[in-house]
Amino acid sequence: MKEVVQMIRNHLEGILAWVNSRQTNGFLEAINGLFQAAKRKARGYGRSRTIRMVIFMIAGKLDFSRINPYVTT
Repeated sequence: MKEVVQMIRNHLEGILAWVNSRQTNGFLEAINGLFQAAKRKARGYGRSRTIRMVIFMIAGKLDFSRINPYVTT
């Protein structure tokens, strides 16, 4: 029980923030997942501009079939 009480004391600010807002860090984890996927796809490119473009391509979920019907997704 002492460990539980200490854990609650250590995380009290976060617990109260969740009670007030009911928001979790799931949204941030999803964005982090997009960044990690973009880093994997942009492997070998050293410019941050290229990695940023790949992030936009992944996050935007663009439909290129309207421009080029031969594109595979």
